[in-house]
Amino acid sequence: MKQIDSYLTGESFSDDLSYRPQIISHSQPRGDVLVHWVSGRRVLHVGFADHVPLIASRIADGSWLHARLTASATACLGLDINALAVSTARRLGFENVRELDIFSPEATAVLAEFRPDLVLVPDVIEHLSDPAAFLRRLAQCLPAAEFVVTVPNALSLRNAVQALGGVERINTDHRAWFSPFTLLKVLADAGLQPQSLHGCAVSASASLKGRVLRKLTQRHPIWSDVLLARATKLGSDSNSF
Repeated sequence: MKQIDSYLTGESFSDDLSYRPQIISHSQPRGDVLVHWVSGRRVLHVGFADHVPLIASRIADGSWLHARLTASATACLGLDINALAVSTARRLGFENVRELDIFSPEATAVLAEFRPDLVLVPDVIEHLSDPAAFLRRLAQCLPAAEFVVTVPNALSLRNAVQALGGVERINTDHRAWFSPFTLLKVLADAGLQPQSLHGCAVSASASLKGRVLRKLTQRHPIWSDVLLARATKLGSDSNSF
């Protein structure tokens, strides 16, 4: 693999870099991968809420990610800035959630008190106007933790198929699309050192078309629905990506 560290830090520059990312492909959908990764760990789940109107139905059908992570991890604390989401989750029986703005003065003490060894930021940063600042704040508060950051993949095969038809399918709360390189670039801007890059489907295949797409993306992981990066704070004892 062509080393890209100097491009991520800005020491080197190219206006037309040919980058072939090393992406580890997973046959399981995003939720299953994350549930496996948090098993037995002390996890901070940042942006746990999902869309508030869907929380109850997803708890009922077993698909709500925070519930699945809670069952797999040794300890799991969900943070969100959405007060309604926090109250909804508590009303439905989840006490391991808290309303918190990570930029608030009390955030440092709250995060240090919980002492997570894994910080999970799943499909959050595409909603933010300054994702690097958000991740940098978390890394400053929790320098010893491993980070897992996931995003929808701009280069997904699904997106390419839609684009051929002249259409963009988008969550209207998103501010950005991320590619493998731009995800790693934002992590670097946040002071995080990528350790590995992964790709998977967003959900289990329920149709022939979905199964075909899954097979194709396993052969070409750059086409995956979701990108997942594992990272540690820059300067910690870790290998370069």
